[in-house]
Amino acid sequence: MDSTRVPPQAESHTPKIAEMAAADAAVAILHARGPAESVLLIRRTERENDPWSGHWSFPGGRRALEDRDLLDTALRELEEECGIHLAREQLTAALPAALARRRVGKFLLVAPFLFRVDDERLAVLDPREAAEALWVRLSVLRDPARHTLRAVPGLPPEVWFPAIELPGPPLWGFTYRLIAEWLELNPRDDTPEAAGFQAAREILDLLLSHGLTLARGWEECEGAHVAEVKGEIPVALVRDAVSRPADHIPRVNMLEVRPDFIRVVGLAFEEYLIRASG
Repeated sequence: MDSTRVPPQAESHTPKIAEMAAADAAVAILHARGPAESVLLIRRTERENDPWSGHWSFPGGRRALEDRDLLDTALRELEEECGIHLAREQLTAALPAALARRRVGKFLLVAPFLFRVDDERLAVLDPREAAEALWVRLSVLRDPARHTLRAVPGLPPEVWFPAIELPGPPLWGFTYRLIAEWLELNPRDDTPEAAGFQAAREILDLLLSHGLTLARGWEECEGAHVAEVKGEIPVALVRDAVSRPADHIPRVNMLEVRPDFIRVVGLAFEEYLIRASG
């Protein structure tokens, strides 16, 4: 069977933005245009029941009743968390809303607002919200060699995510995905689904080149695209291969590698499953 055949109906299972009534929250992307050309990130204070506790993120949060709109939300959160005041007129662009996925509970639809300033602003943090602030150079974020797939704090070691090393925890998850979209780091010559399938196909080809045999090519099964190989998956080999620097950032949102299966979640959150049988 052909391991390279594109699976049928390879489509995203992510809710379409047009189907969402309104965003739940907003973030402020503060881009300094100075010589370093950088963006402001905060490391969120570790708090119980906060799904993004301890993560690097943009300043932001849920819309409050007193906010006129989500732009108000972004500006209010920026001032409350970082002590940085901007006017509505300083808005550069309202970026497309993005889904922030959580392990439990419903997804959040987040509205990102981009502001450009001439120089890096001093952040005076509210310690209840943010433990640290960091201006990160865009050259770091744009460098594919800085991007890798890796395990992240608080999740099983078999589950890897695209990430960039920063002081303390890595930059990963929703903020990583939002940065990749804002800076147009994802593949632009194809659909997100095609990029995800290419990543899954490369992993399958790696297995076949190391002695496993193809038992079944790609087929759709229960919402995922499934292939099957004979033999045990060499976990260390796969992890070593996917963690090497490449000339592009990872084409997946998540990778889970175990001796009996590999699960690939593509850029559009479509799933590919490689099962191993004896």
